[in-house]
Amino acid sequence: MSHSKKFKIVAAVLALVVALSAFAACGKKDDIKPDDTSAPSQTETPAVSGDINPLTGLSGLSESAQGKRPVAVVVENSPEARPQWGLCSPDVVIEGLAEGGITRMLWLYSDISKTGKIGPTRSARHNFVEMAASFDAIYVHFGGSYVAYNLFSSDSSLNHIDGNKGEGKYFRRDKSRKAPHNAYTTGEQLSAAISDKKFRTDIDASHATPFNFASEKRTLANPCGSVQIKFSESYKHTFTYNSTDGLYYNNMNSKPMVDSDGKQMAVNNVIIIYSNVALYKNDAKLVEWNLSEGKGLYVSNGTYEEITWKKGSTHNQLKLYSADGSELKINTGKTYMGFVPSSNSSATLINA
Repeated sequence: MSHSKKFKIVAAVLALVVALSAFAACGKKDDIKPDDTSAPSQTETPAVSGDINPLTGLSGLSESAQGKRPVAVVVENSPEARPQWGLCSPDVVIEGLAEGGITRMLWLYSDISKTGKIGPTRSARHNFVEMAASFDAIYVHFGGSYVAYNLFSSDSSLNHIDGNKGEGKYFRRDKSRKAPHNAYTTGEQLSAAISDKKFRTDIDASHATPFNFASEKRTLANPCGSVQIKFSESYKHTFTYNSTDGLYYNNMNSKPMVDSDGKQMAVNNVIIIYSNVALYKNDAKLVEWNLSEGKGLYVSNGTYEEITWKKGSTHNQLKLYSADGSELKINTGKTYMGFVPSSNSSATLINA
C-alpha cells in the first residue's frame, strides 16, 4: 500500500474519532449509557457540581462549601422567641408542629460558615431529626425530647451538636431575653464545632441533589396571589406574592414575620406538605408526623399546582412529584416547607 493511501486512511480514522468526541461533548448530562460509572446513583438527576447551591439552585456557593453536608438548626417559634435572629438567612425553612399547637422550625444552610447570629435555638424533636436526615444534614439543637435522644442513641450516623450536653461553648445567651428563649449560635461557632467533633463533612452522593430545579422559571397551572396555611388556631401563615421581585412574603397571624432587624421573611417557593399528625404514643406533649407519603401544594411565581410526596424511613430523601407522577421541578431560590396537619388541609386558602 502506498504512503499516500496509508495517510488517507489514518486521516479518515482520526477525523471519525474527532467527530465522535465532539458529538459526545455536546450530549446532555442525562445521556448516560448503563455502563458509564459516572452516572448518578438511584436518581436520574445529575449531581450538583461547581458553585451551584444544592438547596437553592443558585450559583455563588463558596468553594469550601461545595460537595459538603448542609447544617440544620432547630429554631423556636413561640411568641417569646420572636423576632428570631437570622430568620431571613436560611436557604430552606421547614416548619411543623412540635407540641400543644406550637410550631418549631428547622433552618437549613449549604454554607453555615458565613452565617451570623441564629436563634433562639431550641430542643430536638424526632420529626425534625428525620427531616434533617433527609438532607444528610448535621443537626443543631439545644436539648431534646426523649424520643429524639433515643433516635440519636440508636443511630450514630445522626451527627448532632447539642447545646445542653456539654457543648454549650458553641452557644451563647442573649441577656435581652429570658431563658429558655435566648440561646443562640453563629456560623463561626458551628463551623468550629463540626471541626472539633470531626464529623463527616462530605455529602452522601445519594443526598447531593435534594431538589430537582427547573432550568427555566416555571409558571404553574393555577394563579396564586396568596396562600394561607393553618398549623393550629394560634399558628397561621399567609404568603403573599410580590410580582416585582417574584417573592412570597410571610405574614404570621396577620402580622409581617420579621427578623430581629425588621426584615420580612420572603421566599421563592412555598411547599405545603399535608401529613397526618397525632400524639406520639399518647404522650400529651409530643406529636408525630406521618412521613410515609401524602399530598400537598407547590406555590411559586404567582401560581400553584397540586403535588404528592413520599419519604419513608429516617435517612430516605423527601421526594416531591407533580400530578402526572413525574419528579417535581421547582424554581430556583429560597424555599419554605410547611408540614401542615392533613386535618387542616381544608383551611388552606388560595387567592388568585
